[in-house]
Amino acid sequence: HRVKKDDTGDRQGFDVTTWGGSLQLESDTAMGEWIYGAEYYRDGVDSYASKYNADGSLKSVEIQGPVADDASYHSLGVYVEDTVRLLNDQLDVVPGVRYTFSKADADRVKDPVSGDPMSVSGDWDAFVGSLRLLHPLSDDRKHVVFAGVSQGFRAPNLSDLTRLDSARSTEIETPVSDLDPETYIAYEVGLKSRFETLVSQATYYTTTIDKMMVRAPTGRTAEELDEVTKKNSGQGYVQGVELSETVTITREWSTWLAASWMDGKVDAYPTSDTVMERDYISRLMPPTMQLGLRWQREDRKYWAELVGNAAARADKLSADDERDTQRIPPGGTPSYAVWHVRIGSNVTKDLGVSLAMENVFNEDYRIH
Repeated sequence: HRVKKDDTGDRQGFDVTTWGGSLQLESDTAMGEWIYGAEYYRDGVDSYASKYNADGSLKSVEIQGPVADDASYHSLGVYVEDTVRLLNDQLDVVPGVRYTFSKADADRVKDPVSGDPMSVSGDWDAFVGSLRLLHPLSDDRKHVVFAGVSQGFRAPNLSDLTRLDSARSTEIETPVSDLDPETYIAYEVGLKSRFETLVSQATYYTTTIDKMMVRAPTGRTAEELDEVTKKNSGQGYVQGVELSETVTITREWSTWLAASWMDGKVDAYPTSDTVMERDYISRLMPPTMQLGLRWQREDRKYWAELVGNAAARADKLSADDERDTQRIPPGGTPSYAVWHVRIGSNVTKDLGVSLAMENVFNEDYRIH
């Protein structure tokens, strides 16, 4: 429910009912350890929006709310994965394949140009594959190197196709009738080592992006806001490094440190002109770190831990981020460090209880 400066207002919302099911099976055969299954879900969506005059009287009932009214979305996935050990257990090979089918039907959508009702529908499908390799560096498998490559696929959802709502601070997003799926190829390589009192892991990854759906200006205005709509903008990438160390100090005490760094750019529309340029990915995660100290009694009945989360200043901003001043301060989201304390008890083998105090020092912070 929104009241504007001139006391006019609007009220909008939506209902989503989701039904679904999944089945996963495992088989240990002479050709490897197989995992296979299927999953399906259906979203049923009803949305509404009304506008009101300054005196509170009803002005109009809109065709749709923030997404299409009288809409449904179906998603079906079928997958299989095998784990095979080769070369006298010196190489684990894990191939996998997945088929995905998605279908959208939206019966009541507001045409952004004419303002008349229209319908939007579409279906998309794809086969995607993955291959992972793992090589143990010791007979006890406490030290391993691994690598992988995998494809990704994301079909347009109802929000991508039919959203009619404020986007960022000065923008309103309007429906679009034709979008292609996003596709990705992800590569990673890493090392895991387990010593007597130390567990270490380091991973580097990079992901190529194709046909990513981003907001693009149309050159028009709607409800006194700049109109944007989704487009398959083009290519981009994300890359990063993740590190973690866990140290067992005594039988009751342990500590850990985890850190992550990420970078990425994609073709987008950084200005109000319909000109594409390469820009930072919106809301790119800044360097982050977690530090923890844990005590647990030897019989594992009681435990307590101190955890600190920290993030550097998030100043790798896309042009859209810089304009989104309602969410992101000028110059980026400030750095922060917060601490949490948690205690707990395993009352029985089937029941555990815990108590936590989050943000112990009452820091004013924002997650980018």
